[in-house]
Amino acid sequence: MPLRPLPPTYTTTRDALHRLAVYVISPAQRLVNGEIVMRPTPGGFSTFPFEGRVVGVDGDRLVIDGSARPIGSLNEAAAAVGVEPDVGQADQFDVPPPGDLDARLEVDAEAAAVLAAWYAYAGGLLEGLRRDASPADDPSPVWIWPEHFDIAFDGGDKDAGRRATYGASPGDRHHDEPYLYASPWAGRIDPFFGDTSFKGASLLYPRIADAADPEADGVAFYEQARELVLRSPTA
Repeated sequence: MPLRPLPPTYTTTRDALHRLAVYVISPAQRLVNGEIVMRPTPGGFSTFPFEGRVVGVDGDRLVIDGSARPIGSLNEAAAAVGVEPDVGQADQFDVPPPGDLDARLEVDAEAAAVLAAWYAYAGGLLEGLRRDASPADDPSPVWIWPEHFDIAFDGGDKDAGRRATYGASPGDRHHDEPYLYASPWAGRIDPFFGDTSFKGASLLYPRIADAADPEADGVAFYEQARELVLRSPTA
């Protein structure tokens, strides 16, 4: 799926879906089995199955056990799922504030499709990187995390100071637009592709979307990042 230019509604839509994920969708699963992680799905993202249920997003629709409906407000979405909005998440994580629980979440279908395409693109890259890891790297699964709304996995030798998180953000306080990243657990890696915002490295959406082969550029980024992690000084 090609990476389209970000529409003007992207940031508003991303933040609305982030709020939906962290206050409603992920808690619905956590209350049953303690798990918070989610996964990319066609058109968006969802929980993993829990007691035969799946809750997620497809475009600008809330999907509950295969049935799609308007998202509405946080209160409306939570009532449809059968939970209360878990606003306590705002006290624990750097997430968008819940705001007015009765206000309609502003989710634009075009922007939601761009976000879904980003998760699909990044998820494919990360799964490939994970498959190439050795057993000694002890790679974790590729998951979407509700706190930062990123998709990521961890891999590398922790005892040697070579473990890192490899992921993709839909945009956050570091960069408003989506980006690929690699963040070592110890020390830092030399910044490349112009990023000095944190101790890792990133590749920003405009460069990826404008590339002749976005997938090849993404693979090259992660391979270079992994080599830098292996050569990095530890803290």
